[in-house]
Amino acid sequence: MKGAFLATVSSLLLAGGPPEELRLRTTLSAETLRLPQREALGLLGIATTAEFGPWYLGPSLYGAARGERGGFFTFGLEGGLGGKLSPALPLAWRAGLFVGGGGGASAPQGGGLMLRPHLGVSTSIGALSLGAEVSHLRFPNGGIDSTQVALTLALPTRELWVTENAGGLPFASGVSWEGRELGLAWSRVDPSATARTRSGGAQLPLDLATVALASDLAGPTFRFFEVSGAFAGSSSGYAQALGGLGLRLPLAGALGLEARLGAGVGGGGDIDTGGGFLLSGEGLVTFRPGAWGLSAGLGILRAPAASFRSRTLTVRLSRRFEVPLPSQDGEPLVAFDLSRWRMGSSLLTYRRAIRQNGTEGAIQVLNLRADRLQANGFYLSAEAGSAIVGGAGGYSTGLAGLGWETPRWARQQLFAEGAIGAGGGGGLRSGGGLLASLRAGWRLDLPQGLGLEASAGKVRAPRGDLASTTLGLGLHFHFQGLER
Repeated sequence: MKGAFLATVSSLLLAGGPPEELRLRTTLSAETLRLPQREALGLLGIATTAEFGPWYLGPSLYGAARGERGGFFTFGLEGGLGGKLSPALPLAWRAGLFVGGGGGASAPQGGGLMLRPHLGVSTSIGALSLGAEVSHLRFPNGGIDSTQVALTLALPTRELWVTENAGGLPFASGVSWEGRELGLAWSRVDPSATARTRSGGAQLPLDLATVALASDLAGPTFRFFEVSGAFAGSSSGYAQALGGLGLRLPLAGALGLEARLGAGVGGGGDIDTGGGFLLSGEGLVTFRPGAWGLSAGLGILRAPAASFRSRTLTVRLSRRFEVPLPSQDGEPLVAFDLSRWRMGSSLLTYRRAIRQNGTEGAIQVLNLRADRLQANGFYLSAEAGSAIVGGAGGYSTGLAGLGWETPRWARQQLFAEGAIGAGGGGGLRSGGGLLASLRAGWRLDLPQGLGLEASAGKVRAPRGDLASTTLGLGLHFHFQGLER
């Protein structure tokens, strides 16, 4: 079976071919965990996986939405195997495993490593797929060990991609172009006078850093998904993940209006979000003279089951682009640009992490990252990490930065990069949540677009006592996306 998997991946990564279809699947799941003392925790999950023949692999995020553990988050990689149950039955099966890290909200997650094997069936209903699965969620170095049934709702989609060394070749079928936006945002969260912390004190304001992706729907509507973390204020460790629908209305020239309604999960940092379920609304004025746009607006953020209610002030910087999607009735794929990407995962060791109680020790953080390669060796990076070993379960980070790498020699490169973002939780002294990271390292190209990297660096919380040397080892792969 391992040989078949490698052969399938190799066939998809062979260089020199035209753009190929990549089948993606975005899956929402809902389940109820049983914690010690018979406590119930409602968990929502979202995973986007790529299908390589019968195999699938991709990032996944889980967050508490019901119970008393708002702020409980985990994320990592999910992979497995799937197919049709029988040619005569409209049923498909999937068996997989999630490996990731997280925790929070004082849950018994130990060091933070989470394993979630699952087995399920689904059936197609129009463009969607509805299913159920049995999952077993376990924190091996913590106190969570629960088996339950999860309901799933999935949306299969298709993208186009080429390998790192291919490009400029025709695509046999037609395409339709979908508009997308990738953005960064700063938000000031100003809680109401009645908002209280979990400790019982008044909830103070905080600042959030956000990474967001939006995709066009019909007409002026769009869907969005965003992840935010606190980087200033008294709520280090607070994080939220929201998704929803939006509407764009032009005003005059490059000016316009935008409205967003969202829902999701969030908590941590002693903010009282109850079980973690959140609702949001936002209105913005936008200015987009070209591909880049700037917007600013006011909104609300609230946890319906708890005291957390707030006003928000948000400033967004975004870049708009279009990607081709396979369509039999679409136009020919004639002109497009190729964007070079590197995606991977690594294990990062903090050699000296200071806890709130004054003790210190090493922790291991599982990182997922994506690099957008630019000209002259520069690249833009984004990464998210969560502790899995070392007694700091619930510590999570989100960083964005800039790097530079040397030209290749003998399949090797050296690199240096810097990043800034948010991080906290897990009982570490991260101050208000602002994090800065510097790293340098070595990369080695492996066959079939894969690569190995090793790094050493420093991570520091400027407003806290966290300051540690880091050592990293990871695996990545290169590919090219199509856009215009």
